[in-house]
Amino acid sequence: MFPHFRYFSFFVAALAVAGRMAAADPAGIVLVISDGTSQELITATRLYAHGADGRLELESFPQTAIVRTHSLDDMVTDSSAAATAMARGIKADNHAVGIRTPHSKTGPPSLLDLARRAGWSTGVVSDDSVTGATPASFLVEHGSRQEEAQIASKIVDQLGPRADIVLGGGAKWFSDLAKEPGVAYNPGQREIVQATRAKLDGAKIAVFDQWRQFVDAVAKGGGDLPVLGTFYPAEFPFYADGPRTPRVSDMAVEAVRFLRAKGRPFFLMVEAALPDKACHRGQAKRAITEVLELDHMLAELRKNLPPGSLLLVTTDHETGGLAISGPPVPPATRGDALVGANPVVPTRSILSWATGPGADLKKSNVRERKVIEIGKPPRMVSEPKQASDPDFQQPAAMESGGAMHTGGDVWMLGEGPGSEKVHGFLENTDIYRLIASQIDKTGR
Repeated sequence: MFPHFRYFSFFVAALAVAGRMAAADPAGIVLVISDGTSQELITATRLYAHGADGRLELESFPQTAIVRTHSLDDMVTDSSAAATAMARGIKADNHAVGIRTPHSKTGPPSLLDLARRAGWSTGVVSDDSVTGATPASFLVEHGSRQEEAQIASKIVDQLGPRADIVLGGGAKWFSDLAKEPGVAYNPGQREIVQATRAKLDGAKIAVFDQWRQFVDAVAKGGGDLPVLGTFYPAEFPFYADGPRTPRVSDMAVEAVRFLRAKGRPFFLMVEAALPDKACHRGQAKRAITEVLELDHMLAELRKNLPPGSLLLVTTDHETGGLAISGPPVPPATRGDALVGANPVVPTRSILSWATGPGADLKKSNVRERKVIEIGKPPRMVSEPKQASDPDFQQPAAMESGGAMHTGGDVWMLGEGPGSEKVHGFLENTDIYRLIASQIDKTGR
């Protein structure tokens, strides 16, 4: 081959590669946090939906790891300390939001900050209130996760500087909804909310409280304004209680679409918050249904993420100490038969909790109903709850008003560039470092 022809061939090949790179969609990173979702709950979800030999979407991820979760001041973390570890790369006290201790004045940069500095677009999605412990730890710094009214005010300040889009629940913290059914404020909160709303009205922020309005706006190009969408007063309702709009998968996919339209790499944190809330209640059917929602979201994200994206999935901690107890448990057991009494030994439950409100299988699953008969005074009758009822509670070994978090190591999944680091035993702070290193590659 003539030398000049060899160089020319190399030049043409280089142009072809450059052309393919220029035409490719921008890379993105999505971190999905499924709150309170233990490995045992994932197993129960597989058994419930597909049986012992079935598979969930999340079981097809190529990379897996085990993650340690202790907080700075406790062997058993809460959501804010765990989220701060992932968002900021530091161990933090329980209840602290984005900072090391409740008395810290400032915190390390959030992954949102690192992405911003690298020229990326950024977003946060949750089916909890966006002021909840997990999303808040990415968005703001605050001494107590309980002060959601104050956190909401700080989130408004970060729409633009830190985040292009924030979607979820929590409308009651951005608008005065005191007259709405079921909405209440503690003393002093309503005044803070009213001030936050005034600040929001004076800011250049696109605000949505109706899902369809937001989707239509994205379809038209979205515009250059940062977006705040809050579609329920607080957290979303459980999917087991009836279809909800939007689903967490809807929000995740639309947020990806919104961020991709900006034509640059993006970082998105998505929280599936409701497995944790169901576990706190000791209600396995609700928890399992929410993990199925997580699984559906992962399938939708995989279809909608651009080539070259990194998708990471994990949980912040376990909740309730769910156990699948036996034998005997017939291998064909699935669906509602899994969440009720053992079909072989009816005095036992296949699923049980370490802590929670349902210490006794029979006593905790009785519903009181008022009966009104003509000519007789109203009377209350007791009826047993069926296993198909989302309110059905499995027994707990230790009685408590709500199931407690547990301190076991948790799981992590990954696919895409950089996911080869998802292996072995990790600290939850390593999740921050993994994502930061990927952002740094494009920011140089």
